[in-house]
Order: sequence, then structure tokens, then C-alpha cells
Amino acid sequence: MRPGTRKLGLRVLLLVTTLVGGLGVGHAQKATGEPNDADALKGVKTLKVVYDISAVTEPKMMVLFLQAIADARDRALAANVKPELVLTFRGPALKLIQKTTGEATEEQKQIAKLLADLKQHGAAMEACDFAVQALKLERESFLPEVKVVANTFNSLGGYQAKGYGIIPVP
Repeated sequence: MRPGTRKLGLRVLLLVTTLVGGLGVGHAQKATGEPNDADALKGVKTLKVVYDISAVTEPKMMVLFLQAIADARDRALAANVKPELVLTFRGPALKLIQKTTGEATEEQKQIAKLLADLKQHGAAMEACDFAVQALKLERESFLPEVKVVANTFNSLGGYQAKGYGIIPVP
């Protein structure tokens, strides 16, 4: 091996090592930076999601889940992804999306405000009439953003057939 060739080989090795090391640092910085949804949303133009909200019984938990849904919507928009959202309500969760009679609690006000915000930004909301009847609720008692449909099991199946992902909300 000629002396110049060996020197060139060491320089190439040093250059490659530096580049690979630099890539590793860049990756480490990305991993420790602000959390984002870039991997999941890469190449996605439209995010079609149905939130199946059924077992939520505590107003504070409903507020938290609605805040999480609004946050996910905002983050999708920030990633230039158009969210197409549907919230279906059935079971005990129906009791938390009704108009208030008399003085509203802080959580009831927050739920109403969050539903209005979601609706204003294009989300559809459906309440299951089968569950409404089983729970002996009144169809007219729901917040104005919520549409009463015959059976949200059909909603879940129908939206899934249209390419929506179903996210159960416990």
C-alpha cells in the first residue's frame, strides 16, 4: 500500500465517522426535543376519526377527554393535516352532554364550551337514541351541537366503512 493511499483512507474514515456521529447527535436532539406527531402524520392529508364516548361518567373526565380531542385536532392542523372528526355518545356519557337546568356547574360550562368549539371547527356529534330511550332521557335535553341518531353502533360501523378510525374513549 502506498503511503499516500493510507493517509487518504484515514481521512475518508475520519470524515465518515464525523458524519455518522453528527447524524447520531442530530437524531438524539430530535428525540429529546418537543414531542410531535410527525411519524404518525407523515404523508397524511386528512385524518378521519370517530371518538366512541360511552363509559365516561365523571364531568371532570369528560372535560379532560374533550380537551384531549381538541388538542389532537389543533396539533393535526399545525401539521397541515385536515381533521374530520365525529364524536359519538352513548351509555352513561349521554348524561354529561345535556342542557343544564338551573345553575350550571363549572364542568358543565366547560363541556358545553368544548363541544361548541369542536362543532365550530367542523366536528360532528351524535347521541344514540337507543341509549337515550334505555336511560329514559329526553331527546330534546341535549346540547344544541349534538344530533340524536337512531343507533350509534350504526354510526361507528358506517364511519368505519367510510375510512374513519374508531378511538374508544373509556
